[in-house]
Amino acid sequence: MRMQQAGVIVSDYATLMVEAMADNAAPESGAVYAALDMPFAVLVGQISAAHQA
Repeated sequence: MRMQQAGVIVSDYATLMVEAMADNAAPESGAVYAALDMPFAVLVGQISAAHQA
């Protein structure tokens, strides 16, 4: 709480990794999400791929 009051933006590693990726549709994004244990992102990728087809 003190850090936030001092102006620090507190985050977690998963959020930082996802935001560091320039494009969530990139082929390597699935591997990143899997490594972060974010299985819902696989579904999002499948929906995106189906929409683009």
